[in-house]
Amino acid sequence: MSNYILLAGSIVAAIFMVLLLMQYLKRRRLHQLVWTVAILFWFLATFFQFLSSPDLVGGDVLLYKVFYVLSAPLVGLMGAGSLLLLTHKPWGKYFLVYVIAVSIAMIAVGLTATVDEGVLTSTDYEGFEMVAGGAMPQYVRYFSPLLTIPGGLFLIGGAFFSFWLDRTRKYNLIIAVGGLFPLLGGALSRTGDTTLFSAFHVTGGVLLFIGFLLSMEYIKRMKEAAEEPEPQTKKLSPS
Repeated sequence: MSNYILLAGSIVAAIFMVLLLMQYLKRRRLHQLVWTVAILFWFLATFFQFLSSPDLVGGDVLLYKVFYVLSAPLVGLMGAGSLLLLTHKPWGKYFLVYVIAVSIAMIAVGLTATVDEGVLTSTDYEGFEMVAGGAMPQYVRYFSPLLTIPGGLFLIGGAFFSFWLDRTRKYNLIIAVGGLFPLLGGALSRTGDTTLFSAFHVTGGVLLFIGFLLSMEYIKRMKEAAEEPEPQTKKLSPS
């Protein structure tokens, strides 16, 4: 049976991506472009997970490869975007170069790897979310933590750091929790427990989207408050 939670998650990702792209086209900030690409990857990975349901496309090898090689880079890119936003020093750009280099290597190796088609066509197959990286050769899976661990830490740590700097920006706590869910899902899948893989990824993505919407509302309120004219005090006439 199709997992419509994944379809809902891909729709949220598509809306999220469009809003980020509009924001980038308006402000031209590098972190916004990086996040837009990350959410594009999230949309594709989530939608391909949905298509992998046995009553839809099923365990297509090419779809599986694309799903897998996009899942880790999107976390790395989210972390790079956070670092670019929080520091004016070149660390963010250095990390972005690192993420791009590792992602290119992972995509090249992953797309040309020979996957275990027996896992994708087994009688108890229920979709990519249940397979996770189980059909990929181990040498491809080695790339994943090189992106997800530092990317997740920068995303989560950056959100907590932003909240620590300004406690009124409570949306950063939602972003931090949103970044934590995919990390937990990925960690569980590496232990062989894939039952919560898709639920954790979709939940994390939705929380990131909610945090983003709240941040936009916060910025809007701050701009409106700054543009409000200061109230003029009445001058008392001397008696």
